[in-house]
Amino acid sequence: MSAPMRAASLRTRLTWLIIAVQVGVLIPLGVLSYQRELSEMDHLLDGRLAQAGRTLGTLIEHVSSLPGHNAGNAVLPADALRGVMVRVHERNFEPEVGFQAYAADGRLLAATANLATLSPPPADERGFRDLSLQDQTWRIFTLKNQAGLVIRIGERSDNRHAITRTLVMEHSLPLIIGLPLLALLVSWAVGRGLRPLDRLTEQLASRLPGSRQPVAVDDTPREITPLVLELNQQIERLEDTIEREHRFAGDVAHELRTPLAATMIHLESAQIAGSAEEVDAMLQSAQMGLARMARRIEQILALARLEAGAASEQRARIELITLTTEVIEELAALIAEKDIALSLTHDIDEVWVSGHEVALTAMFRNLIENALRYSGSGGQVDVAIQREGDAVIIAISDDGPGIPVEKREAVFERFHREVESESRGYGLGLSIVQRAIQLHQANIELLASPFGSGLQVRIRMASADR
Repeated sequence: MSAPMRAASLRTRLTWLIIAVQVGVLIPLGVLSYQRELSEMDHLLDGRLAQAGRTLGTLIEHVSSLPGHNAGNAVLPADALRGVMVRVHERNFEPEVGFQAYAADGRLLAATANLATLSPPPADERGFRDLSLQDQTWRIFTLKNQAGLVIRIGERSDNRHAITRTLVMEHSLPLIIGLPLLALLVSWAVGRGLRPLDRLTEQLASRLPGSRQPVAVDDTPREITPLVLELNQQIERLEDTIEREHRFAGDVAHELRTPLAATMIHLESAQIAGSAEEVDAMLQSAQMGLARMARRIEQILALARLEAGAASEQRARIELITLTTEVIEELAALIAEKDIALSLTHDIDEVWVSGHEVALTAMFRNLIENALRYSGSGGQVDVAIQREGDAVIIAISDDGPGIPVEKREAVFERFHREVESESRGYGLGLSIVQRAIQLHQANIELLASPFGSGLQVRIRMASADR
């Protein structure tokens, strides 16, 4: 497969877009300006030609009226009208101009050599027209003054073309020189304008793995600030994900090492046992070890789900009485096995809260299961849910050995378990409860049980009215 094409850099794209916009604006403006100035120049030259014709007519009329003047067919040099100058952008142009002068009766009074062979004009010819004479195009102006003189004055068009070429160069040269210079300046300006992106790239490249330091937004332009803020959130979520993965791997290694080793020992002992009774005993021990390991895996997965999913899950209205009843039904086998008297009491039929169902289910399951496991055979467990103002109070009590006051804070740490306890409860249970409490901004207390011995877990969280 061919290598994918690299996209153009933002700097290159912005530079070319800006240059394209400027060219798209400047060139049409230059063309329009040139056309407008060319039209004005044509009008100016036509006006000067007409003015020269009228002046010439007045002079010939004056000369003809002088005593002793013999009006005849005079042929003047071609440069007889030299001095009709045109000035364009500080440059002087001396066009080639010729004329013919006819009396009222049609006699040719005078003419320049360059127009001497031109046939007389028609009787009705007036104003401007273009004529071809000796492979040259002339711009001709014809007029008839008050004395009846017909003056025809002309200018060679190639002289005008020289002026046009000058105008073209005058208009094109700034664009030819300015556009490359403008492109360099635009490229420099775009590069300078994109420096915040370069600084952002350098800042991200210099970050250490696992760093939670947010990207600074103090000197960031307003257009980039939302991007940087979103990037900070993505980095935070990514670091949380990586941390959860590391924590999950540590949980698995920590929690499964001991039961896995014990199970392997029981199986090896069963292989070398001398009697069927010893084999059965070892296999039962291995089965219990696998059951404990399965429970630990379940708790580790529950904690991972809470940390990874519940925080991003949308809150919903949850009815606690129904949720607690479902959890108790799941634990019915354990209740029957230990012959425990479990009661669920509540002061109203429905208690609603706003929260995450996964987290609340895991919280109730671990609290009730811990109470069942720490209570002795034939013990008591009470789950009470009641309203207290705008709060919901959840109290789960048992008659087990309880936890000393000075050790109650430590039990919420991961993997903590009282060494004196003979129960099969594990330290991850209350860590799951603590995480659910944090997700719901609730409060939890460990108190003495109303049964005289044991523990009461009391939780206070906000209610959600129907």
